[in-house]
Amino acid sequence: MTASNEELAQQLYKQKRYKEALPLLEEAANAGSAWAHGVLGWMYWYGHAVRKDKDQSLHHYQLAYDGGNESAAHPLGLSHFDAGRAELALEWFRRDRHHPISSLYWQYRTIEAHPHLARHADEADDILLAAANGGHLFAKRDVAFRMMKGHKRFGTRRQGVFLWLGLYPDLFRLARADSYDERLR
Repeated sequence: MTASNEELAQQLYKQKRYKEALPLLEEAANAGSAWAHGVLGWMYWYGHAVRKDKDQSLHHYQLAYDGGNESAAHPLGLSHFDAGRAELALEWFRRDRHHPISSLYWQYRTIEAHPHLARHADEADDILLAAANGGHLFAKRDVAFRMMKGHKRFGTRRQGVFLWLGLYPDLFRLARADSYDERLR
């Protein structure tokens, strides 16, 4: 695989010309490109230019991570979460350094659904607060709900209402769908 072919694959991918990029991506992945494996993992997950195949997606994401693409930890965690493998999901979310705020939220979601995975009694609450303080929209929403329900650790009901009302600028940010805003992942 030449550098110019990988560059062409990146251009085609950015232009959403997935069918044209697919053979170049497969060639790059066979040559050991962690980036290509990550893109192929994404393509198989969503079914772009290929048939949806979550097993193939996991395979490519794993190879991407093993090849040095640390950003693959997040989709690996989401894949395992979606498949009901909570322990593996939590492990991958804890490894994720590329999307720290989002990984905190997903750690919270995993522990909340499977309390036996918590390291200590209040770990889910601590993680939720850290994600909310980092600006994660859904974490802030969950904190606001807990406040309004009367959970004193998070704040008062009044504070919850104000936090809930304060989420509207974040909702506009979400509506803009800025793919580079890590707080939304």
